[in-house]
Amino acid sequence: MHDDSASAEELAALRAAVLRDHDQFVRMGPKRRSLRVARRLKQLHLSWLLIPWYLVLAAWFFFRPGSWRRLAADEEQAVHLYRRLSGKDPRVARAEVWRIVLQLGALDERLRLDEERPGAPRGADPGEVEAAVGALLGYYLGGRRTEDELLGEVEAVWAEYEELTEQQLERAMDRKRFGRRRAGPMVDERVQAAADRYRTAWRRWFDRRVEDGLATDPGAR
Repeated sequence: MHDDSASAEELAALRAAVLRDHDQFVRMGPKRRSLRVARRLKQLHLSWLLIPWYLVLAAWFFFRPGSWRRLAADEEQAVHLYRRLSGKDPRVARAEVWRIVLQLGALDERLRLDEERPGAPRGADPGEVEAAVGALLGYYLGGRRTEDELLGEVEAVWAEYEELTEQQLERAMDRKRFGRRRAGPMVDERVQAAADRYRTAWRRWFDRRVEDGLATDPGAR
């Protein structure tokens, strides 16, 4: 359970550590050429060749050991601070920190693998990612409970997205095992739709945050 007496300094240090962990993913993520290849595969209806973005990043880490060491150090610091503030088991603490980083990766506009589509919800810019980190830490440190209705919607959609992504990965592994070359579009389309709903839910949260800021600003018109 989250200790309400935890100092602001400890929470700030944890937030900074999680952001550093996430920033390593951003720096090591697929570059523009890789993104163009991914988009071309989707256009050719070969999206079954793509795997979730976090597995792509894992391959980058393997071939860049220096970056892997930096990532490991950032993650260890984040997990250590998270354990101190939450009092949770080391395994649980690591899983929850990892889940937060995955949520940020799916939200950050700089890590999008899907093609630009008319009307597609945009992801978060760096300032919005930083705000999301604070919200997610409050949610997880609070025992995955929140009185923020919009944040609750974000987490409900994320759970759906996680489940569909796991199904997509399982189908990809089955196709490899049984030598299938094409996949039905159903899961891919549902994953895309869930990703859109996830970003849309965050956009409502960000918009409400801006509106609340303007409402409390004496100089706002």
